[in-house]
Amino acid sequence: MNQNQPMTEDLLAKFVARETDVNESALVENWLNESEKNKKELADFQFIWKNAVSEKQHEFDNDLAWKKVKNRIKNSENKGKIIAFNPIRKPFFDSFKIAASITILLTAGLLIYLLSQKSIENLSIQTNQNTLEKVLPDGSKVFLNKNTKITYPSDFQGDTREISLNGEAFFEIKRNESQPFVIHANGTDVKVLGTSFNIKAYNKNVKVSVETGKVQFKKAEKETILTKGEEAEFLAENDTIVKKVMIDKNILAYKTHIYIFEDSSLEHITKILSEGYQVPILLRNPALKTCRLTTKFDNETLPNALNIIAETLNLKLSQENNRFYIDGEKCK
Repeated sequence: MNQNQPMTEDLLAKFVARETDVNESALVENWLNESEKNKKELADFQFIWKNAVSEKQHEFDNDLAWKKVKNRIKNSENKGKIIAFNPIRKPFFDSFKIAASITILLTAGLLIYLLSQKSIENLSIQTNQNTLEKVLPDGSKVFLNKNTKITYPSDFQGDTREISLNGEAFFEIKRNESQPFVIHANGTDVKVLGTSFNIKAYNKNVKVSVETGKVQFKKAEKETILTKGEEAEFLAENDTIVKKVMIDKNILAYKTHIYIFEDSSLEHITKILSEGYQVPILLRNPALKTCRLTTKFDNETLPNALNIIAETLNLKLSQENNRFYIDGEKCK
């Protein structure tokens, strides 16, 4: 077909509607092969035709389609020749605009949320041969014993306030019933709303002693509730929690620096002082374990405290490589 030979509206419409015979289809195919412009015109024609949908039946209506096509074709000087036209693409662009608007709103919402959140990072504090008191982001206080580490967020958000502990620390938790405080200590969990208590977790055996309020102590499916004056210890070897009345008055001695012993065995005294000062104290003669003593140390240095014990019980004190040794005859 010659490019100048007109393509009639009727023939093009029949082709789009698939009503042409073999010869007519060949004419249109030849016309399409003559130029890219002709292909574009057919594509535009097909777009309008396919979107001419019956509002009631939602299926193609040839008469409606042809009417819409004719309304979009302007008369040209060469009557009977298809001229280029721009199809209405409103449905597509409307959908695009809606999608774009939703994307913008979601992005804006996300940005507002992110900006409203503080930058949260995990912080850690560790002591060596020193003790340390720290105020946490919520106003709670924690006193760390020697060789202790805690990890906590720079800001408490969400339903709980959570930190982790390895070592020993005394907590004074600021009460917040809507945001419980949880300490993770060597596989155990201690949960409180607001109270004061001590946790000793240098190894798998974890001990909790309550000074005020109520504490939930849990290990896997095992748990117990502790109140003022009670303590519980998870014993890893037996995989059990043992609860009892808190008898030892020196639980917080590492914090208060006050040690009180009432008719206590020398074995118990040296054990408590060794743990409190983080220095090994050994009895050379096993018979000394049963020696008993009543005494009080208020902010004494360890050498002074041990000298008082040695003089009181008529024993000998020595020090080797940062270890203290007590020796002597069996107490009377």
